[in-house]
Amino acid sequence: MAPAQGMKGRLWLNLALLTAVVALALLAYFRPHKSEPEYKLSTLKAADAKSIKLEIAGAAPIVLDRAAMEWRISAPLSARADTLQAQRLLEILDATSKDRFPATGLARFDLNEPHARVTINQETFGFGTVNPMSREQYVLTQDGIYLIPLSYGAALPRDALQLASKQLFAAEEAPIAFGFKEFGLAQQDGKWQLTPPAADLSQDDLNRWVDEWRLATALAVLPMSNRKPLESINIKLKGGGDITLAVMQREPGLVLARSDQRFEYQFTADAAKRLLAPPAAAK
Repeated sequence: MAPAQGMKGRLWLNLALLTAVVALALLAYFRPHKSEPEYKLSTLKAADAKSIKLEIAGAAPIVLDRAAMEWRISAPLSARADTLQAQRLLEILDATSKDRFPATGLARFDLNEPHARVTINQETFGFGTVNPMSREQYVLTQDGIYLIPLSYGAALPRDALQLASKQLFAAEEAPIAFGFKEFGLAQQDGKWQLTPPAADLSQDDLNRWVDEWRLATALAVLPMSNRKPLESINIKLKGGGDITLAVMQREPGLVLARSDQRFEYQFTADAAKRLLAPPAAAK
């Protein structure tokens, strides 16, 4: 009887231990969790942002201003801004940090002279050194120093051209006439007329060719070069206004320059075949 009683005692002991484990698990599950505090860097909303100023050490300041529904670069050049790039700069407004330090001893964090500053409206964010342990970056704003992911600093462009829109034409710009050396295409009474005419082309064919131009998106925006244009394309826009497109390069990729802008657009080699060929050849 002694062995049986010993086995029975161990069984009750195991049950008691299991009950205690379950009770502790339930207590831990239902106990309110104390999460680490999160500090928001700004109370400003992206929708309320009217201006963005970017200052990188050793480079000219870049200024963006909101115009209606789009952003425009106003310094150091004048250009339409890439909407997605502008939104990336505004993401700092939603940043949070688990760490907040008083804005003292700035030199320890390279924040006495930050290598980069972003000012949105009147609120400035200074980017300092990187914490080697957490791989986060120190940022100074208002009266505090915060640690945030490196992605915010990585989103800062090095020059204004990185922020320029890669769309050859603005959304409101609608070409109504193209003048090439070998052919011309113009809209008359709502229909496209090709000169010299091509009998096998429909209005849908011509519309598709025009859309290739209207929606043309470059791979990159480049500084203006001093090379001589290979040819010129004259374009009339709906509502008035003429621009000249200079073909700066055909191979290995297409490079175009607008007469009203001081930079160039770089396209793929396939874009050259589609844009520079007459509609009949493109078909």
